[in-house]
Amino acid sequence: MAGLNDPMRFIKAEEFFAKSSNTKQPKSLITAQSSQSIDPKDPLRYAALLTFDEGSTCLFQFVTPQLWRVRFDPAAKAAADYPDANSRTIVQNSFAGLVDELQQQLRRKDKAWNAPDTQPDSVWATQFQESSDGSGWTLASVQYPSSKAATAGTDGVVQVKAYFRKDPFQIQCTRTVQAQGDTFELPPGIAASSVERVIWQTSPTRTFSQNPEAPRASNIVLSIAKPGPAEYIGFGEQGGRTVMKSSTLMNYFCYDNLGYSKVYNQGPLDTREPLYHSQPYFLELNGTPGYQNVTATLVDNYSQVFVDLGQSDTGRTKLGVRFGTLDTYFLSADKIPQLIWLFTSIIGRPRLKPRFILGHHQGGYGYASRSQLEDVVSKYRSVGIPLDGLHIDVDFQHKYRTFTIDDQNFPDVAGMFGGLRASGVKCSTNITPIISLDGYRTNNDPYATINAAWDQDDHTNASKNYLIMDKRYLEGLNSQSPQTQQYLRYDGGQAMLTDPNNKDNRPTFNNGTTKDEYDYGENFNSGYPFHGGVSYGDGLGVTGFYPDLNRQAVREQFWAPQYQDLFDKGLEFVWQDMTTPAVAYCYGDMLGFPGRLLVSTDPYAQNADVMPPQLPAIELCALYSYNLHKATYKALQDMPKRQNKRNFIIGRGSCTGMHRFAGLWTGDNKSTWDFWRINIAQVLALGFGGITIAGVDMGGFMPSDDNGKWCDPDLFIRWYSGAFLLPWYRNHYNGKQGNKYFQEVYKFATIEQDYPSIHLPDDQRDLYASVLPICKYYVRLRYSLMQALYDRMFENLINGLPIARSMLITDPDDTALMNEAASYVDNQYLLGHYILVCPITDPDNVNGGSRQVYLPRPDSWFSFNLRIDQPNADDVGAIIPQINVRNYIGDGTANPINLNVYPGKDNTNQWYSMFLDDGTSRSSAPPDLPQYINIGHPEDPDAKGEYREVRIEQKTTGTTRTITLSHIHDNYDPTPDIGATYRVVIWMLASRDGNGNLVPSNPAPATTFADEAGKDVSGCAAEYRADLGALVATVPVHLAEGGILVITQSVGAVGNGVNGGGAVVNGANGVH
Repeated sequence: MAGLNDPMRFIKAEEFFAKSSNTKQPKSLITAQSSQSIDPKDPLRYAALLTFDEGSTCLFQFVTPQLWRVRFDPAAKAAADYPDANSRTIVQNSFAGLVDELQQQLRRKDKAWNAPDTQPDSVWATQFQESSDGSGWTLASVQYPSSKAATAGTDGVVQVKAYFRKDPFQIQCTRTVQAQGDTFELPPGIAASSVERVIWQTSPTRTFSQNPEAPRASNIVLSIAKPGPAEYIGFGEQGGRTVMKSSTLMNYFCYDNLGYSKVYNQGPLDTREPLYHSQPYFLELNGTPGYQNVTATLVDNYSQVFVDLGQSDTGRTKLGVRFGTLDTYFLSADKIPQLIWLFTSIIGRPRLKPRFILGHHQGGYGYASRSQLEDVVSKYRSVGIPLDGLHIDVDFQHKYRTFTIDDQNFPDVAGMFGGLRASGVKCSTNITPIISLDGYRTNNDPYATINAAWDQDDHTNASKNYLIMDKRYLEGLNSQSPQTQQYLRYDGGQAMLTDPNNKDNRPTFNNGTTKDEYDYGENFNSGYPFHGGVSYGDGLGVTGFYPDLNRQAVREQFWAPQYQDLFDKGLEFVWQDMTTPAVAYCYGDMLGFPGRLLVSTDPYAQNADVMPPQLPAIELCALYSYNLHKATYKALQDMPKRQNKRNFIIGRGSCTGMHRFAGLWTGDNKSTWDFWRINIAQVLALGFGGITIAGVDMGGFMPSDDNGKWCDPDLFIRWYSGAFLLPWYRNHYNGKQGNKYFQEVYKFATIEQDYPSIHLPDDQRDLYASVLPICKYYVRLRYSLMQALYDRMFENLINGLPIARSMLITDPDDTALMNEAASYVDNQYLLGHYILVCPITDPDNVNGGSRQVYLPRPDSWFSFNLRIDQPNADDVGAIIPQINVRNYIGDGTANPINLNVYPGKDNTNQWYSMFLDDGTSRSSAPPDLPQYINIGHPEDPDAKGEYREVRIEQKTTGTTRTITLSHIHDNYDPTPDIGATYRVVIWMLASRDGNGNLVPSNPAPATTFADEAGKDVSGCAAEYRADLGALVATVPVHLAEGGILVITQSVGAVGNGVNGGGAVVNGANGVH
């Protein structure tokens, strides 16, 4: 770019919306057109084209009956001008294909419990008509019981009706909504009602506005009405302490934002900061007070996206895009779980991940030798803390060359990986997209990857060159000379410009001894590879080129083969870093590619021998990282050595849709209480958007703001204990010189022995000594609940729900969560539905290290009484599996399952699905799920449904409590993994004497075991444990003939066993 006056640059939301205040906009609607055709090639199928007074158009399209798309392209004059091809965000390549696929999914008999309740023969269509008073037109989605009824136009039920008002132009969407559920039973004679309500509408007079800037900035804004009582959640990775966001501005732009403070300099609690991951998706709650409706918004654009959430006008939410057209999706459902199913139906759900990723992981920038890695694992084993994953940073590479190994410091890598694997630890290493230019065409220390990347003698031949070439979009520049170019970044809240011609401005590498002396002017717009570089801090890094990963041929023919050697030597999974890509300040704009650098657009139809169309990088900033993760995932999936093995990538920043290929960690944080506070909010927010595996660097990657050399032990304890049931559980830190000394759990206990110059204050010694036992306990407690974690990860394939859930998902009828209990939404979460975790997010000197806990209604709750390696209990009606703790997941020994079943409400069903498989094979996956039949992924022939789903149901009627175990799907024998029996611990309500001792149930509960027909089942046993206040039953894993076993227990008037406290367990309402 050419300075701050160049429109082809990043701008802050304040500047963007200031521009939009003086814009042109359509004021009235002239015509509306639709079609009753069901031909997928008809662009007006289920759609309406709106034409405005100044000649622009909008295309409104129903995707499903409760999901609609709004597109605005000022250049489009007809429906055919809006392309049928979807962005890569959306799971289907074409819009028509997406509509037809979702029609089929809605008809399935075996849909997830949170999917729309439609019948297998049902179909939907649209009805279009002009309003009787001539004020506009309506397009309604209508559900019919059959194709015959749809053809006849009979028995249809309107789902959503869109009204297009002529003057002033406005879109209003209505649907019939049910009265909000009450946490208390309604009085006799009063019934919940339903009514048609406006659930979404644009702002009249200013629905669309645009202020284009030559040469390519479109600057389009869509204004939506913001109901006064509404609350807003989601927003992807964006910072801020609260899950529910108040009036604010947001910038979505993939930015290498170490410390979350570069643009505004306010730190991680500032929601305005652009972070690594761009997912402009959010949910509106309570927009129709008293009625059940949740509405969601997705902005689908690879470039910079802006949100003004009532900041400039409390009655409006504004959505803005800097480049390209405005493409938005809106969804409506009764409750959040239904909305999540619908959303993940259009952006896709991931494939099954290996079980070990749910374990405890350790990483460190500075693990620079084989002996150091082996020592870390040995120490964790010696202190009894389970460990499953070890993450090796770029220290592993030879001269920071991607895909290489430093054989001097990591000799016999195959032996090293093999030895670590034998101790249960699986390894990943950091793979960045830079390809070092060192080692090209030389016999002295050659670099195979750069030699495979391009042919200097034939560099214009697309079939031989896989790198991004230096070609610039120069239109609109006052001067096209390389001498006038500048690169923009923000740091410390200030805009900073760098002259790329000035060699003195460039970082030094090789520990600060080597300056990059390349001639910027000679390379600029030359058609030779774009010359960039990455800095790893402290004089470390490398200059290099970048693969053109937006080309399919590059992903498959160049990138994929590079992984072969690492995986042949025993690497198990990939850590994808510097993904956007992160480029040093003097090589590009906003620590990424130069905004005017031309990059490929990744069209669906590509010829490997022909370069695809290109656009400036500023317009596609989120696409490169998406394709980096996609390329790596496909490489591993197609690798012969990985046949039938599940693959996993933990990646950094991308865009909506990357979760189909990778988990997400939220970038480079610090060891501060603010970063711990937003940890929970970020994971919950990402979960609303379909991301299964999400998390942070526990303990903080960088030192605290006061440059401490290790994480404060109070903070470290709270982080490890409070995050113990979040999906991604990795301790990762910067251990390079000048940063942190250590962050491994066990090192707090030996800090003075390991670092003789450190002398702890006497009043801190107990605190440091407590780190190891407390963190050890919570890691082991996590491992005892590994089956429960895995069940939720497996279930996510089917219903899209996250592993760690907000109370807004599990208890949507508790309106206090949006009022007086709103603050608890920020710092409490559930594993599935039954275990509520309430972390402490303040130092010990605040409230004496304690906190208040909110127990959401209408559930009843028990104190968390599950302990390691012994039966215990949790939530009313909760059903929780627990196993014995092992040093690592899948240690080859049978690990029996205790099924803890808690008392539930009378005449209410509680149920739980448990998924048993080998934890590593792709053949476990259900083959009929959309993501396994070429929806968003290539078809996977390895998916064969080799798993067992066990459903545990409980119902109490009067004095009889019935627990039914059944095989919903039975294509796997788990006995080698869990043994031949389940131990079912049936907890009873607590009764204690004056001394607090449990009072034995009198008489002891009677128990029977029967099959579905009521016939007695042999091989079962039951023992009443007065010391626990529970009945402990043993039943065969194969259950009974027909795969169903019924345990019936008599319930006395007085029982014992569980009461309330700490982390808590739920079980009253039957939703899992």
